[in-house]
Amino acid sequence: MKAPVCLIENTPEGKLEPNPEAIDILSKINQPVVVVAIVGLYRTGKSYLMNKLAGEQKGFNLGYNVQAETKGIWMWCVPHPKKVNHTLVLLDTEGLGDVEKGDTKNDIRIFSLAVLLSSALVYNSKGTIDQDALNRLKFVGELTELIKVKSKDNDDEEAEFSEHFPIFIWAVRDFTLGLVIDGNVVTEDDYLENALKLKTPEKTLKNMEFNKPRQCLRMYFRSRKCFVFDLPSADKEVLQKMEEVPESDLKPDFVAQSKKFCDYIFDKAEVKRVIGIPVVTGIRLAKLAETYTEAISTTNVACMEDVVVSLSEIENKAAVQEAILYYENKMMANVVFPTETLDQFLNLSRQCENEALEIFMNKSFKDKDHKFQRQFIELVQQKKEDFCEMNETKSWECCENLIEKLSAEFEKALSEGTYSVLGGHKKFKQDLKAIKEQYNMETGKGVQAEAVLKHYLMSKKPIDITLLKSDEALTEIEKENEEKKAIQKNKELESQMLKLEQYQSKQKMADQVTTMEENWKQLEEKMSEERRLMKHQIERVIEEKNREMNTYQNQGSLQANMYHAQIEDLQNKKVELNEPAWYKPIWNGFTQVMGAVAPAVISILLQKKFFPL
Repeated sequence: MKAPVCLIENTPEGKLEPNPEAIDILSKINQPVVVVAIVGLYRTGKSYLMNKLAGEQKGFNLGYNVQAETKGIWMWCVPHPKKVNHTLVLLDTEGLGDVEKGDTKNDIRIFSLAVLLSSALVYNSKGTIDQDALNRLKFVGELTELIKVKSKDNDDEEAEFSEHFPIFIWAVRDFTLGLVIDGNVVTEDDYLENALKLKTPEKTLKNMEFNKPRQCLRMYFRSRKCFVFDLPSADKEVLQKMEEVPESDLKPDFVAQSKKFCDYIFDKAEVKRVIGIPVVTGIRLAKLAETYTEAISTTNVACMEDVVVSLSEIENKAAVQEAILYYENKMMANVVFPTETLDQFLNLSRQCENEALEIFMNKSFKDKDHKFQRQFIELVQQKKEDFCEMNETKSWECCENLIEKLSAEFEKALSEGTYSVLGGHKKFKQDLKAIKEQYNMETGKGVQAEAVLKHYLMSKKPIDITLLKSDEALTEIEKENEEKKAIQKNKELESQMLKLEQYQSKQKMADQVTTMEENWKQLEEKMSEERRLMKHQIERVIEEKNREMNTYQNQGSLQANMYHAQIEDLQNKKVELNEPAWYKPIWNGFTQVMGAVAPAVISILLQKKFFPL
C-alpha cells in the first residue's frame, strides 16, 4: 500500500462499518500479520508514530489543527522490516474525547476494536502519567461491557482477558520531567509501574476509584511497556509541519526516542493470534474486522468464542474446497493416464492427496467433531475413485485398440474360414499364442492389460472348441484331451481374473489404510503443535500473573488471593495438557470419522495395533 485507507468507517449516523476497499486489500494478504494499533486523545501526535513505523514521513494525517482528523480506524499495510514474509498492519484510530463528537459510546467502541484487532496496542498521551491521564483510560474498565471471551456466563471473564489481549505500550509525549523516583534514577518501565501502584486499604470508595483503572491495566494486559518522548521541537512552525521537515530539524533526543520505540515494536510485537486460530493472516484479519465491527455495532457485544466459531466455519469450508481443487489439478498435471500399474496410480494419488491434506490441515482450525476433515476425506476418496475409473477406462481403450491392431489378420482369417481345414486348429492356437506374445511385449497398456487380454482369450474359447471338434487331422482321443485342456485353461483364466480383482481390491484397501494413517499422523502433529502453543501461552500468562501477584502482596493487597486462584487454574490446565490422554477426545472423534467413511479400515488398524495411547 502506498498510502493508508480507512478500514472501519465512522458514518455520519454514528455507525461503524468496514470499508470494502480495505477488506479487499487484507483479503489478498496470505502472510501472517503483526497488527499495531494506536489509541489516545485526539491531537496528541498518534499519526506521527504510525508513519515512523511505516518507514515514511507522510501517510497518516497528522492533523496539527484544532480539529480531529482521523475518523474511524485507518489502515496501512507494509512489509515487516524485520520479519521475512510477514506484513505489518498499522491501525491509526480516531482520537478519543473529540469534543465535536461528544460521544463516549463511539470512543469505547473504537477502543474495543483496537484491542480486539491488534497484537500490540499503543496508548498515546501527553505530559505525564498521573491520575488525570489514568482517568482518561476509563475505557479499559469498560471493556467488559463490549468484549466477552466465551458465549456462556463466565465468572473468570476479566481474568482471561490477559490470555487474549495485545501487549500494551504507553507512549508519553512532550515529557519534561526527570525519570527520578525517591531520589533514584529509574527506567521508563519503572516510571509506568510506579504510576500503577495501588492504594491500600482498598475498601474506601476513594481508593477503589483510584485503583480501578490501575487494576484493569494490570489484569487485562499481560505485558506493559513505557516510552517517554521529548517535545520534538521548540519551534511552533516545525511542529505544524512535522510531515515535511527533515529529522535534522527535530531534537536529537526525540529522534532517538522515536527510533527506540520503532525498534521495540519491530522486535517485540508478535503475529496477531486468537485462541483457536493458529495464525492470523491478512485474510483472517479481514474476517475478524468485519465480524467484530458488526457484533459491536449491532449487539454492542463482541464474543471472541463466537467469532472464532463463525470464522472457522467459513475458513474450514474454504480449506476443503482449496485442498480438493489442489488434488484434482495436481493429479491432472502429474499423472499420465493410463498408469502402468495400479500401485503406480495409488502412489501418485497418495502423494497428491498428502499434499492436499497438508493444505487442509494448515488452513483449517477448530474443526469440531472433525466435520470438515470428514468432508475432505470423503471428497478425496470420491475424486480418487473417479480418477481410478478414468485410469481403468483409458487402459481398457488402449488395450482394446492394441488387441484389435495385433489381431487384425487373425480375425480376417477367422472370418474367411482359413482355420476350418485339416490341421486348422493347431494353426489357430499358434496364431493366437503369437498375438498374446506380441501383446505382452508392448508397454504402456495400463492397469487393465491382463484383464483385456484374458477377456479376449476367453472370447475365443467357443471358436477354439468348434475348430477342435471339426478338425479331422485329430483323432477322437486327441480331440477329447484337447477339449479337456481348453476347458481347464478357461477355468484358470476365470480364476486368474478373480484373483486379479481380489488383488486390486486389497491394494485399494491397503491404500485406504495408509490414507487414514496419514490423516491421523497430520492431525496428531497439528494438535501437538497447538498443544505446544497453548502450553507456551499458559506458561507466559502464569509468569506474568506471578509478577502481578507478587506486586499485590508487596502492597498488602487482597487482590493477591485472586491472582493466586487464577494461577492455580492455569497450572491445572497445564497439567491436563501434559497428560498423555489429552488427545483421547481427538482420537475418539477421528475413529468415528473412519467408521463413517471406511468401516473396514478400523478393524485393520486395530489388528496393526495402531493405537495413539
